[in-house]
Amino acid sequence: MPTEVAFVTIGQSPRDDIVPFILDRARTPIRATQFGVLDNLDQAAFAAMAPGPAAPRLVSRLRSGHEIYLDRALTTLCLLDMLEAIDQQGFDLIVPLCTCHIPELRALNLRTPFIEPQRLMDVPAIFLLTGLCRVALIFPTRQAVTYRSYEGLETVTSWLSPYTYAQEDPGWTERLDAVLLGVDLIVMHCVGFSEDIRVMLQHRYKCPVLIPRRVIAAAIDLIVQENPGS
Repeated sequence: MPTEVAFVTIGQSPRDDIVPFILDRARTPIRATQFGVLDNLDQAAFAAMAPGPAAPRLVSRLRSGHEIYLDRALTTLCLLDMLEAIDQQGFDLIVPLCTCHIPELRALNLRTPFIEPQRLMDVPAIFLLTGLCRVALIFPTRQAVTYRSYEGLETVTSWLSPYTYAQEDPGWTERLDAVLLGVDLIVMHCVGFSEDIRVMLQHRYKCPVLIPRRVIAAAIDLIVQENPGS
């Protein structure tokens, strides 16, 4: 029987740019159901999700393919409520499509097995390869950049929009070159980063590049194998 997986985006579903890739990479049969924090909102509610000028923000994708910025605090509350509701619907696994650091996720008392992509990206990074000296973390917006120190490793950071860099960010190559030349591993901190971006960066900087959608697919396989009755 297929594993019933709920994929949850902070933007609008379906995430046809992400979920088909995960389903193709995962080796286990999956029946995917998608949910979005912005699904079915009226214009007033939609406008209320926009961040103020100085408010912390998250970035996601609309159904149309356009990039959208969201108020971090309000989006987090909506996401937590949605996850608790999904937990009552009998899924085998819940996968939020967001790698933002949201500490509130760890306080949820869900009965359904739950993947936290942010921890998936950070925890394996320093154990993936031996001999690492310099690791780069790439975030989806300038505002999202935070410094994270991996023990014993030099850590550098930068940002790149997974959705609009080619059209609206002519200086992205110079910005990334300033920090990525000579790194041993690049960790991309947004589920929106595509396989095309991974290949492009790996070719340009001659080192492995981790993108969340690949790591999520592998994690789903591991979890399902460990729970064969699900």
